[in-house]
Amino acid sequence: MSILITGITGFLGTNLVKEIRKRYPNKRISGLVLPSEKEKCMTLNKYEIDFFFGDLDSKESLVGCLDDVESVIHLAAVVGDLSPLPSFYRINHIGTKNLLDEFIRTGSRKFIYMSTAGVYGFNLPDHPIDETYRVDLIPGYRESKYLGEKEVFKYAEEFGFNASSLRPPIIFGPGDHWIPTIFNLIGNNKKIPLINKGKPVFSYSYVDDVVDSLIKMEEIDQAKGEIFNQTSFVITKRELFETAAKICKTELNSFNLNYNIAMLIGFFGELQWKLFKKRPLLDRYRVKQMGKTRIVNTEKIDKILGVTSNKTFETALTETYNWYLKNKKEQGL
Repeated sequence: MSILITGITGFLGTNLVKEIRKRYPNKRISGLVLPSEKEKCMTLNKYEIDFFFGDLDSKESLVGCLDDVESVIHLAAVVGDLSPLPSFYRINHIGTKNLLDEFIRTGSRKFIYMSTAGVYGFNLPDHPIDETYRVDLIPGYRESKYLGEKEVFKYAEEFGFNASSLRPPIIFGPGDHWIPTIFNLIGNNKKIPLINKGKPVFSYSYVDDVVDSLIKMEEIDQAKGEIFNQTSFVITKRELFETAAKICKTELNSFNLNYNIAMLIGFFGELQWKLFKKRPLLDRYRVKQMGKTRIVNTEKIDKILGVTSNKTFETALTETYNWYLKNKKEQGL
C-alpha cells in the first residue's frame, strides 16, 4: 500500500505524515513538493518519505508522481487572503484537475480532497449547518477550492474511483501561525479589537482531529463519495481570546469594535496592501470571519468515521502555546 500527499511540507501535511508513519510503520509515503521548496524536505527525512518534485501548475511536471501510488491526500493550495486572485484558480482549481489527470493515467484508487467550510460563505444561520447547506462562494480561495472539489467528484463519477472531501473551518495546533499571532499580541499586552463584543460563535478544528479524519477517509470504504464537515470546538471569539490570556497568565486587554467601522478599517487595510505591500491587521475578509457566526454540523463525520475530539479547548490551545514558546524565535513570531 502507498500514499501520496500534496502540501506535505506545510503545517497540516507535516502533522499528517507523523501520524501516518506512527500508525503504519511500513506504508510507503510519497510527497509532492515544489522544486523551490527542497530544503523544507529535510525536516521530514526521518519519516522515510519519497519526494517527487513537481508543480500543480505544470501538468508535465506531474508525470510519474503517482506511479505505484494507491491513494492521494490532496492538501496543497494557495491559501493567503491577499494572494493574487488568478493564483487561487490556477493552483486550487486547474492544479487539482492536472493532478486528477495524472491520477487517472496511473490508475490510482482513492482521492481525498482537502476543502474548506469557507464554501458556505458568511451569511449563515445561528445554528449548525450540514453538508447539504447551499454554498455561497467568495472569489479567491473559497471559490477556487469549491471548483477543485467539484472536479474531484466529477472525475470520480466518470472514472469510478473512490473520492471524498473534508470541509474543516479554521485549523489550529502546534506548528500553525494563526494562534501564535494571538499569543504574541496578548503577551505584548496589545489591545485586541473584538467585533460585536466577541459574541459571534465559531467552529474551530484542532489539527490532530483533522489528521484523524483524513486518515480514516483513506481507511474506510464508507467514506466513498462523501463530503464531511469537521470541527473540534464551538466557542465565541471572546472565549478564544480569554482562554489564550488565561494560558498566558495575564488579563485580556480588549475593546469593542463596531462591525461597520471594522469593515471600513478592513477596506483601508486592503488599500495599504495594494499600495505598499504592507500586511494589514484587518482586511474585510477577516472582519467577516471574526464578526459573523459560523457553526458546522458534524453528525455525518461522527457517524461514518467516528471522529470526535478527545481534548478540551484549553488543552488544545495550551499545546499550541507550548509549541509557540519553543519556536517563536525560529519562526520570527
